[in-house]
Amino acid sequence: MTGSQRGDARPAGAGCVSGFRGGAHRPVRSGARLVFRVLAVPLAPMMALLLRLSSRRQGIAVVYHGLAARSGKPELELVAPHGTDVFERQVRHLARTYHVVPAADLQRAATERRRGARFPAAITFDDDLASHVELALPILRRIGVSATFCLTGATLKGPHSFWWQRLQHAVNADPSRLPDLFEALGAPERRTAATDPRAIHELARLVEALDVPAREAFARMLPDVPASAEVGVPPGGVQALASAGMAIGLHTRRHDPLPSLGDDALAAAFAEGRDELERAAGQRLVVVAYPHGRADRRVARVAREAGFTAGYTGVPVPVRAGDDPLILGRITPSHRSGRHLALQMVVVLLRRKGSAQRS
Repeated sequence: MTGSQRGDARPAGAGCVSGFRGGAHRPVRSGARLVFRVLAVPLAPMMALLLRLSSRRQGIAVVYHGLAARSGKPELELVAPHGTDVFERQVRHLARTYHVVPAADLQRAATERRRGARFPAAITFDDDLASHVELALPILRRIGVSATFCLTGATLKGPHSFWWQRLQHAVNADPSRLPDLFEALGAPERRTAATDPRAIHELARLVEALDVPAREAFARMLPDVPASAEVGVPPGGVQALASAGMAIGLHTRRHDPLPSLGDDALAAAFAEGRDELERAAGQRLVVVAYPHGRADRRVARVAREAGFTAGYTGVPVPVRAGDDPLILGRITPSHRSGRHLALQMVVVLLRRKGSAQRS
């Protein structure tokens, strides 16, 4: 998971191109945004081809989480799944329009890109979800592209659910619990707004901001996710991904927001469970996807000292030749269609400034 989803294609901390904001001008801006989308979405593939005429040395990493028969609802779900049909169309677009490479090689491919060549792109997955193997892998193999699966390793020895999975399960089962959960976090003033199911995103942001003991205590208040739910990548699943040519990366065992950790805990986050994952995968883990999409220069330094060669946040910026390889950005694809992803890619490639650092 990379943070809390807010609107379409904004999972947890990953973020995407933010909407227009403002007071009196908001309706005008919203109208302009709608017109832009109506005109730009169909033209995005052509715009991507025209961009290849530039000499920009950059690429894009995209991040998925779970897949399902149909796309989830990002406004109501903390980590809404992508529908398999949408995912397949998006991967086919990436394979047709971009040079798909492993996440570990993306920055090198961006550095070596020349005018007229395809921009490189990396497909990544976060979290330990059964759909990685059951749904994503067959599609990737059918299209003939690779992806990098960044795992926590939390389910190598059996079922395990993180706090946001428990929270989603609890709210799905009984939405009326939201006001009480806000009060339990010391925010009783939010009880009224909590009657809106979309308030789960605000609640998740409050939980994410807690220190580790408080966050663990909150998680214990929530019912565990049933073992039959779509959670878990056991050793056999890791082996299936690796044997199919997929790369395995680390998402850290405890999935804590890393900038908030002390030095010792931060170093431990990059070590705990890594050996187990490497044994299951039969490969060295050199890519790390930072939990909640958050990393700063201190986090990057410790990741580098731990032997990682590429680190990905959830900031929607291109991967450029001169970026710190341990602070690279990623975008979360739209849950709507392949054409919407095509537009997202073009918009990000047009950016010349912006840091992937998020603390």
